[in-house]
Amino acid sequence: MTNIIDAHQTSVGTITPRNTGSDQPATSRRSSTVLFSRSLSSVMNCHREDVGTFPHTASSDAVVGWRCIRAMSECEEIANSPTGRDHRARFFAVGNDPDPAVRRQFEAAYEHHSYCGGSVRREIGQEHLRQVEIASRRLAQQHPRAEIIVNQQFHIDPETGQGLPYLHERDRAWAAVLKAPDATVHTFLPGYATGDRYSLIMAMMLEPRLHVSIAYTAGNAAEEKHAREACDVLLEALGRNGTADPARRVTLLEYRGESLKRARESLDDGATRERFIHLQGSPSPLSAPYASAPRNDHVFHISVTTELIARQFRECADKAGLHATVRDKLEALLEPGDRALIDRLVDQVIAEQRIPPGAVGLWVADREFPNSREAEAVSRPAMVEQIAAHLKSRGLPIYCIADTFINRTRDHLGTDRLTDRHPYRPELHPHIGRFWAAEWEGARVLAPRQNQWYFMHRLLSSIGGPLVGIRSGALEPLALMGHSVIYLEHKDMFTPERHASWQQSLPYHRLITTRTTGYREKQTEIARNNLIRASLSNMIDRQMQPGPHAPLGNDPRLERIEDDHSQGVLSTDELDLLVEMVTRSTTAEQASRTLWPH
Repeated sequence: MTNIIDAHQTSVGTITPRNTGSDQPATSRRSSTVLFSRSLSSVMNCHREDVGTFPHTASSDAVVGWRCIRAMSECEEIANSPTGRDHRARFFAVGNDPDPAVRRQFEAAYEHHSYCGGSVRREIGQEHLRQVEIASRRLAQQHPRAEIIVNQQFHIDPETGQGLPYLHERDRAWAAVLKAPDATVHTFLPGYATGDRYSLIMAMMLEPRLHVSIAYTAGNAAEEKHAREACDVLLEALGRNGTADPARRVTLLEYRGESLKRARESLDDGATRERFIHLQGSPSPLSAPYASAPRNDHVFHISVTTELIARQFRECADKAGLHATVRDKLEALLEPGDRALIDRLVDQVIAEQRIPPGAVGLWVADREFPNSREAEAVSRPAMVEQIAAHLKSRGLPIYCIADTFINRTRDHLGTDRLTDRHPYRPELHPHIGRFWAAEWEGARVLAPRQNQWYFMHRLLSSIGGPLVGIRSGALEPLALMGHSVIYLEHKDMFTPERHASWQQSLPYHRLITTRTTGYREKQTEIARNNLIRASLSNMIDRQMQPGPHAPLGNDPRLERIEDDHSQGVLSTDELDLLVEMVTRSTTAEQASRTLWPH
């Protein structure tokens, strides 16, 4: 069979979710699901699909130009029977937006694309999965097992199998500070670094010497919001865990310079420090009158929190006891009454989603309008389905959790659209979608971060299986609580040596992949679709002009994206290694020795 995914290129139209008629008598519909489409949609549907715009509008009936393309690509799906739909739990959120109308649109998108167990969409998804499995076997031939083994040894002590300590390059000359029991360890959190905030909270609760300076760029409202929020969260966390005067360990600053990102790389420089203005909290080496402080007041990179946590566990004889301490500190953050409420919610969700004991959780990561760095940690639908299929083939049940692949995107004209990057699902899995935004008994119970952590703690404890996902700050607290987490990262993803220091010290097990786990340079399905949109728009405009027209050549950018998407999979050896890590709850380096003695 030809490559059905390549033959069905990305849709270029605004596809309107509509009532599929599933509540009508079965006699009023065909006995099997039929995908009705007009003209171009048959060759332009691929991994993702538009399901609406903001504000939501109906497709145009115009017959010329770009609006003609939109009309020609309109499609709708006729569902088989309501009895064929998979059950979905009541506690589920497709999108984050609190606006009821927008939430309904997200829900309609999920219904339209996911509730089609025996449909053409599922058949396309199954064919795509078969092609992914072929690519996986081909990848194993291109990258021998010995290479996979060597990948897992990166920044690992060959004698002990333990991760090597990690410090940022500019911090290495100050390593002695971390060993001095009475020294204050200063670190810096820029307002834009939201992902580092949560491991920082854990580090500050475990390491009383740690002091943080939080800063935002003057005039940057988003940075200021995140910085003030981080400051408040840290003060509250420290206060609830018995710190007498939390403000002595937290400083809020305003940066009056051009680039906070550049300033972060020269925090010990006097000229850089002069641009920070103290707003609240304790004195900081970065703020006047302390800007001219002695050079021994070094400010460490935020990654020092990773090493401080590693040292706590590496040097602890009772790791189980330390994990219990982390859990106790977490529970101290909960509001009275929330704990019992979340306990009851977890039991209900597991029952409604029919998640069996020992199931493996697959953490789906997505993000609205990601930057280049963030896109490298965005989940590929094909890779998620590949992992799910392989685990299930080994008798390991799975469920998905976190994002849903349905998100706002922006097209080549700057229009915001609601897009599903995974409209062709080979099967539906239990999915606890965007639990932090779901409503229960009229309230967003899990909106507070500490409630989300406790929910995940109770969920993983009740199910008993590990969690698998791309490296993320959201997963780190779960490992600190003692849960088995397996994270994927490619060989040059950010700083892969950073969390190598946790290997064998915490159950945060790293699997280094040959191919990119996320997307480089934001080359997602969205980018591909926008290129197709622009190309077709240009083609239609040219055809509307009089005179002969030279044929349009292939866009090399589109070819690069297609190549990346087709190759963004795990090899069969990497999948086998993942299964070994799941079943033995061990590091990739240890699992490789068991699986392939060497």
